[in-house]
Amino acid sequence: MIGIDYGNGFIIYLLLWLVTIAILWIRELLRTKSYNWDLTKSKLFHCDHCHYAFTSQGGSNVIRCPRCNNMCIVRKKRRM
Repeated sequence: MIGIDYGNGFIIYLLLWLVTIAILWIRELLRTKSYNWDLTKSKLFHCDHCHYAFTSQGGSNVIRCPRCNNMCIVRKKRRM
């Protein structure tokens, strides 16, 4: 059996946690780069009935909510 004193064991424990956090951070950075949203080509709809927000790439301003099947309309916002 390998003998390790408390100081070296604590350092090894901290290094393992730092390596784990670094791996998870790199994985998260790679994942967010591959799943970035591009809302310029689609429209953001908000259902008034169930408060569900979703996107659609269709050209119409009226679409059905995927959750409650209610009609959703894109309203133009007024400029102030």
